[in-house]
Formats: sequence, C-alpha cells, structure tokens
Amino acid sequence: MKKYDELDIELLSIQVGCILRYERLRRKLSQESLGQIIGSNSMMIGRIERAENACSWKILLLLAQHLNIKFSDLLNLQNKDYILDIIEKSIELEEKLTQDKKDFYKFLKKRVKNYN
Repeated sequence: MKKYDELDIELLSIQVGCILRYERLRRKLSQESLGQIIGSNSMMIGRIERAENACSWKILLLLAQHLNIKFSDLLNLQNKDYILDIIEKSIELEEKLTQDKKDFYKFLKKRVKNYN
C-alpha cells in the first residue's frame, strides 16, 4: 500500500469533494437535499465538497452509497488530470454558475495544479 504524505492527503480530500460534488450535480440534488437524505445538513456537504474539513468514514460511506460511488474508488488517489477533469465536468453541470462558484472552481483548479 502506498504511503501518503501530507500533500497526497490534501489532494485526496480535494478529489473526494470533487467526485461527490460531481455525482450530486449529475443527479440534480442540492446540498440540502443530499444532507437530509443521509441525516446531515447542507453545511456538512458543502464543507466536504470544498475539502474544508475532515469527516467521518461513516458520512463518506453514506454519501458514496447514496450517490452510487464505489467507496474504494472514492479513496483511491488519482492523478491531477483526473481531478481537473471532474472539476470541468462539475462546472458544466452547474445550473447557476455564480461569480462565487466561478471563483471557487478557479481556486480549486489552481490548488490541484500546484501539487507536485
């Protein structure tokens, strides 16, 4: 098993958030509705999607199950191009691409590109 360093763990957190956001958008679910479905709230979903805080494996498992994502795929760190592709696909699915969201996606892409 590969030993992840601190940067890998941060990139994995971004990847998890990006995959969850993409799958939520693909299913046309709001953060609020997804939070309610798993017994959480929109703030928690948003924080996970933005890689702002760590969450329990239980929450990740519930999200993966509801969004039909293999849990192991969610936690298998991919290359930067894969993550950047997920970000682009998420942008395409956004129904209301506000300036704040555009800024967030721009910041997110920059974070991913800066990893070695």
